[in-house]
Amino acid sequence: MTQFTAVDPVLAAVLMTVGAAIALVRAWIGHRTAVRTEEEHTRRTRIAVEGSTPARRAAVVRASAELEAASRTRSQAAPRASRRVRGL
Repeated sequence: MTQFTAVDPVLAAVLMTVGAAIALVRAWIGHRTAVRTEEEHTRRTRIAVEGSTPARRAAVVRASAELEAASRTRSQAAPRASRRVRGL
């Protein structure tokens, strides 16, 4: 029969706590990133609408949404290329 080695319960508890803490921090960062993205979108839309007449606001908001969607699609479709110094 194979012999099992006992794991120190304190070590196991510490490892589980660290894993849970890391997961919690990652979730919090994801949430804050989403909130910040929405705040920036709202700020850009507010700036775009500021000088417009009430009759044109819907068109301004629609154009802003189309530009936002296009920029998100473009940034997701083309991952950033790494910069390399050639000739060195």
